[in-house]
Amino acid sequence: MGFLFSKKKKKEVKLDNQESAILECKVCRDKIKKYIKSLEKNAALKKEKAKEALKAKNKDKAKMNLRMEKMYREQIKTAEGQLEMIETQISQIEMAQSQKDAMTVLQQGNEVLKKLQSEVNVDKFQDIADDLDELKAQNDELTQFFKDRGIEEEEDVNDELDKLIDSVQKEAGEQLPSANKESLEGEEASAEKEENKKVALEA
Repeated sequence: MGFLFSKKKKKEVKLDNQESAILECKVCRDKIKKYIKSLEKNAALKKEKAKEALKAKNKDKAKMNLRMEKMYREQIKTAEGQLEMIETQISQIEMAQSQKDAMTVLQQGNEVLKKLQSEVNVDKFQDIADDLDELKAQNDELTQFFKDRGIEEEEDVNDELDKLIDSVQKEAGEQLPSANKESLEGEEASAEKEENKKVALEA
Protein backbone atom coordinates (compact mmCIF):
# COMPACT_ATOMS: atom_id res chain seq x y z
CA MET A 1 0.00 0.00 0.00
CA GLY A 2 1.48 3.27 -1.04
CA PHE A 3 1.26 6.68 0.52
CA LEU A 4 0.89 9.92 -1.34
CA PHE A 5 2.71 12.90 0.04
CA SER A 6 1.91 16.37 -1.15
CA LYS A 7 4.37 19.16 -0.56
CA LYS A 8 2.90 22.48 0.41
CA LYS A 9 4.15 25.28 -1.72
CA LYS A 10 5.80 28.04 0.25
CA LYS A 11 4.03 31.33 -0.05
CA GLU A 12 6.18 33.70 -2.02
CA VAL A 13 6.46 37.15 -0.54
CA LYS A 14 7.25 39.84 -3.04
CA LEU A 15 9.60 42.48 -1.68
CA ASP A 16 10.03 45.95 -3.05
CA ASN A 17 13.44 47.31 -4.04
CA GLN A 18 14.17 48.87 -0.65
CA GLU A 19 13.26 45.77 1.32
CA SER A 20 15.24 43.55 -1.04
CA ALA A 21 18.31 45.78 -0.75
CA ILE A 22 18.12 45.79 3.05
CA LEU A 23 17.73 42.01 3.13
CA GLU A 24 20.75 41.47 0.90
CA CYS A 25 22.84 43.86 3.00
CA LYS A 26 21.91 42.06 6.20
CA VAL A 27 22.75 38.67 4.71
CA CYS A 28 26.12 40.02 3.60
CA ARG A 29 26.69 41.57 7.03
CA ASP A 30 26.06 38.26 8.79
CA LYS A 31 28.48 36.47 6.43
CA ILE A 32 31.20 39.03 7.13
CA LYS A 33 30.69 38.65 10.90
CA LYS A 34 31.14 34.89 10.62
CA TYR A 35 34.21 35.42 8.43
CA ILE A 36 35.75 37.74 11.03
CA LYS A 37 35.20 35.21 13.79
CA SER A 38 36.87 32.55 11.66
CA LEU A 39 39.86 34.85 11.00
CA GLU A 40 40.19 35.66 14.68
CA LYS A 41 40.19 31.96 15.52
CA ASN A 42 42.90 31.27 12.92
CA ALA A 43 45.00 34.22 14.10
CA ALA A 44 44.85 33.00 17.70
CA LEU A 45 45.77 29.50 16.57
CA LYS A 46 48.84 30.71 14.61
CA LYS A 47 50.05 32.73 17.58
CA GLU A 48 49.72 29.68 19.81
CA LYS A 49 51.71 27.61 17.32
CA ALA A 50 54.39 30.30 17.26
CA LYS A 51 54.72 29.98 21.04
CA GLU A 52 55.00 26.22 20.75
CA ALA A 53 57.71 26.59 18.07
CA LEU A 54 59.69 28.91 20.32
CA LYS A 55 59.45 26.40 23.15
CA ALA A 56 60.83 23.82 20.72
CA LYS A 57 63.59 26.33 19.85
CA ASN A 58 62.41 26.51 16.23
CA LYS A 59 62.56 30.24 15.43
CA ASP A 60 61.90 29.85 11.72
CA LYS A 61 58.62 28.03 12.34
CA ALA A 62 57.71 30.59 14.99
CA LYS A 63 58.31 33.45 12.50
CA MET A 64 56.21 31.68 9.86
CA ASN A 65 53.28 31.32 12.24
CA LEU A 66 53.62 34.95 13.31
CA ARG A 67 53.55 36.04 9.65
CA MET A 68 50.37 33.98 9.18
CA GLU A 69 48.87 35.49 12.32
CA LYS A 70 49.70 39.00 11.02
CA MET A 71 48.10 38.17 7.67
CA TYR A 72 44.92 37.08 9.44
CA ARG A 73 44.91 40.29 11.48
CA GLU A 74 45.15 42.34 8.27
CA GLN A 75 42.27 40.40 6.77
CA ILE A 76 40.25 41.06 9.93
CA LYS A 77 40.83 44.81 9.57
CA THR A 78 39.70 44.68 5.94
CA ALA A 79 36.60 42.68 6.84
CA GLU A 80 35.77 45.04 9.70
CA GLY A 81 35.97 47.96 7.28
CA GLN A 82 33.58 46.18 4.91
CA LEU A 83 31.27 45.38 7.82
CA GLU A 84 31.17 49.01 8.86
CA MET A 85 30.30 50.08 5.31
CA ILE A 86 27.53 47.46 5.09
CA GLU A 87 26.01 48.52 8.42
CA THR A 88 26.18 52.19 7.41
CA GLN A 89 24.39 51.38 4.16
CA ILE A 90 21.68 49.43 6.00
CA SER A 91 21.16 52.36 8.35
CA GLN A 92 20.97 54.84 5.46
CA ILE A 93 18.48 52.72 3.51
CA GLU A 94 16.26 52.27 6.59
CA MET A 95 16.43 56.00 7.33
CA ALA A 96 15.55 56.86 3.73
CA GLN A 97 12.63 54.40 3.85
CA SER A 98 11.43 55.97 7.09
CA GLN A 99 11.66 59.45 5.58
CA LYS A 100 9.77 58.28 2.51
CA ASP A 101 7.02 56.76 4.66
CA ALA A 102 6.82 59.95 6.73
CA MET A 103 6.61 62.05 3.56
CA THR A 104 3.82 59.85 2.19
CA VAL A 105 1.84 60.20 5.42
CA LEU A 106 2.38 63.95 5.48
CA GLN A 107 1.23 64.28 1.87
CA GLN A 108 -1.90 62.25 2.56
CA GLY A 109 -2.61 64.31 5.67
CA ASN A 110 -2.10 67.51 3.71
CA GLU A 111 -4.60 66.39 1.07
CA VAL A 112 -7.18 65.56 3.76
CA LEU A 113 -6.58 68.92 5.44
CA LYS A 114 -7.03 70.79 2.17
CA LYS A 115 -10.27 68.92 1.48
CA LEU A 116 -11.62 69.70 4.95
CA GLN A 117 -10.67 73.35 4.64
CA SER A 118 -12.45 73.56 1.28
CA GLU A 119 -15.60 72.11 2.85
CA VAL A 120 -15.44 74.29 5.97
CA ASN A 121 -14.90 77.94 5.09
CA VAL A 122 -15.88 81.36 6.43
CA ASP A 123 -18.65 81.89 3.86
CA LYS A 124 -20.48 78.72 4.98
CA PHE A 125 -20.14 79.72 8.61
CA GLN A 126 -21.52 83.15 7.73
CA ASP A 127 -24.53 81.59 5.97
CA ILE A 128 -25.26 79.46 9.04
CA ALA A 129 -24.85 82.48 11.33
CA ASP A 130 -27.25 84.49 9.16
CA ASP A 131 -29.85 81.70 9.33
CA LEU A 132 -29.51 81.54 13.11
CA ASP A 133 -29.88 85.31 13.39
CA GLU A 134 -33.01 85.17 11.27
CA LEU A 135 -34.53 82.42 13.42
CA LYS A 136 -33.68 84.36 16.57
CA ALA A 137 -35.27 87.49 15.15
CA GLN A 138 -38.46 85.57 14.36
CA ASN A 139 -38.52 84.11 17.88
CA ASP A 140 -38.03 87.56 19.40
CA GLU A 141 -40.93 88.90 17.33
CA LEU A 142 -43.22 86.12 18.55
CA THR A 143 -42.15 86.69 22.14
CA GLN A 144 -42.83 90.40 21.83
CA PHE A 145 -46.18 89.68 20.16
CA PHE A 146 -47.38 87.61 23.11
CA LYS A 147 -45.89 90.01 25.60
CA ASP A 148 -47.74 93.00 24.10
CA ARG A 149 -51.02 91.12 24.45
CA GLY A 150 -50.36 89.96 28.01
CA ILE A 151 -50.10 86.33 26.95
CA GLU A 152 -47.56 84.19 28.77
CA GLU A 153 -46.62 80.61 28.23
CA GLU A 154 -48.75 78.34 30.42
CA GLU A 155 -45.77 76.17 31.40
CA ASP A 156 -43.92 79.14 32.86
CA VAL A 157 -47.03 80.20 34.76
CA ASN A 158 -47.49 76.73 36.26
CA ASP A 159 -43.82 76.58 37.26
CA GLU A 160 -44.07 79.90 39.03
CA LEU A 161 -47.30 78.79 40.71
CA ASP A 162 -45.66 75.59 42.02
CA LYS A 163 -42.75 77.60 43.38
CA LEU A 164 -45.17 79.97 45.11
CA ILE A 165 -47.09 77.05 46.67
CA ASP A 166 -43.86 75.54 48.01
CA SER A 167 -42.88 78.87 49.49
CA VAL A 168 -46.26 79.35 51.21
CA GLN A 169 -46.24 75.80 52.56
CA LYS A 170 -42.85 76.33 54.15
CA GLU A 171 -43.94 79.59 55.74
CA ALA A 172 -47.29 78.27 57.04
CA GLY A 173 -45.96 74.85 57.98
CA GLU A 174 -48.95 73.13 56.45
CA GLN A 175 -49.78 71.25 53.29
CA LEU A 176 -51.71 73.30 50.78
CA PRO A 177 -53.55 71.68 47.90
CA SER A 178 -51.74 71.82 44.60
CA ALA A 179 -53.24 74.34 42.24
CA ASN A 180 -53.42 74.28 38.53
CA LYS A 181 -55.16 76.15 35.81
CA GLU A 182 -58.28 73.93 35.78
CA SER A 183 -58.93 74.23 39.53
CA LEU A 184 -58.47 78.00 39.46
CA GLU A 185 -60.82 78.33 36.51
CA GLY A 186 -63.39 76.17 38.39
CA GLU A 187 -63.15 78.39 41.47
CA GLU A 188 -63.57 81.50 39.35
CA ALA A 189 -66.63 79.98 37.63
CA SER A 190 -68.22 79.08 41.01
CA ALA A 191 -67.59 82.57 42.32
CA GLU A 192 -69.13 84.02 39.20
CA LYS A 193 -72.28 81.83 39.61
CA GLU A 194 -72.66 82.91 43.25
CA GLU A 195 -72.36 86.51 42.23
CA ASN A 196 -74.99 86.05 39.51
CA LYS A 197 -77.41 84.41 42.03
CA LYS A 198 -76.87 87.27 44.45
CA VAL A 199 -77.63 89.85 41.75
CA ALA A 200 -80.77 87.94 40.72
CA LEU A 201 -82.14 87.84 44.29
CA GLU A 202 -81.54 91.51 44.83
CA ALA A 203 -83.41 92.26 41.62
